[in-house]
Amino acid sequence: MTWYQFVVIVHVVCATMWVGGILFLGLVAVPAIRRMQPGARAELLGALGRRFRAIGYVLLGVLIVTGVVQSAFRGATIANVLDGTFFQQPFGATLGRKLLFFVAMLAVSIVHDFIVGPASVRAARAGRETERLRKAASWLARLTAVLALLVVAYAVLLVR
Repeated sequence: MTWYQFVVIVHVVCATMWVGGILFLGLVAVPAIRRMQPGARAELLGALGRRFRAIGYVLLGVLIVTGVVQSAFRGATIANVLDGTFFQQPFGATLGRKLLFFVAMLAVSIVHDFIVGPASVRAARAGRETERLRKAASWLARLTAVLALLVVAYAVLLVR
């Protein structure tokens, strides 16, 4: 196995864990706890979110590092990325689209994980109305999942 192949495997495993975690939370965990009492539901969602966040952002860090290594192997340099010529090639253009979806996914995820989600849990603990915050967190989580799937789709296009 070459160094490049090892980096690709690490990248794919981390992406699988990140996207799989997002889909598990949205498609399995949240529906399963929907019938719980609001306070208990908020506590469990908060605990699940904090746990996944601790793992997820490490995964994202590894994805960034392994993505940079793969891009360099495919011809990306600081100079041709900064002047835009790398993104004028077919591979670079597809990678550029993937990176736009990745940055959007990361931004939405940060808003969900560090602002709206925790605010919803704090409101539930305080016994305040949480419907608006809960719905906002839910929509941000869905948007994160859609963007993550678009990142995966463009990753597939890179190798085809």
